[in-house]
Amino acid sequence: MSHDVPPAGPPSQPPYAGGPSRGSFDPASVNKLDWAILGIGAVVLIFSFFDYYSWDFKGYGINVSQSWSAWHFSHGLFIAWFAMVITVLSAAVLAVSLFVPTVTLPAPPRMLSFVGFAVGFVLYLIAIFAHSDFGPAGGHAFSFWISLILAGVGAVIALMRAQQTNTVLPGRLNSLPRVGR
Repeated sequence: MSHDVPPAGPPSQPPYAGGPSRGSFDPASVNKLDWAILGIGAVVLIFSFFDYYSWDFKGYGINVSQSWSAWHFSHGLFIAWFAMVITVLSAAVLAVSLFVPTVTLPAPPRMLSFVGFAVGFVLYLIAIFAHSDFGPAGGHAFSFWISLILAGVGAVIALMRAQQTNTVLPGRLNSLPRVGR
């Protein structure tokens, strides 16, 4: 006489349509520096909607004020927009690799993230000088400077994570001195 013995443990249920087929996501499993990179990308995106450039003129009975966000493309301001987009995409690449590991990227995600943040930082530096002259009453506004700083910090943190995970960087970048521990 034979009979089937049910497996030990709770009965398994097939995943519902469109649902996950594996365990739930644990935010604690993501490294704190990776969270920092994702946060930097989000903050840079938020600041892109505020004043990147401003111009104020007061004199001769005239009071004129104008400001532009990163989404303004004339007068050479396109470079700051491009720097912001690359910086945000660099964080998005890391997010995809962390939260959707089944997606295949064209290169290692940590390398893409580091190179993107570094390129974004360099473009922000170029944007300091590559716009039309606003005259003595105009220049870069608060959000531009915050985004520039965050892109630099993001590049350093992304380099740290690439080195911690032994990610091979392109060319001479692979011989950069180790940052952090």
